[in-house]
Amino acid sequence: MTDKKNEEPPRPEGLQLYINAPQIDTVDIYDNPVKLDNLLKTHNGVLIDFFRGNW
Repeated sequence: MTDKKNEEPPRPEGLQLYINAPQIDTVDIYDNPVKLDNLLKTHNGVLIDFFRGNW
């Protein structure tokens, strides 16, 4: 018998390769505004990592 309480929920599908990411407006860990389109003006690419801890 499996313990449903400790079972991880199914993960959604990610974005497909080579498609435009949705525009993201957020704040960083220092409460500074971050906009994806502004980052792309000064960088060739941006890696977006959404980390969710299991605690």
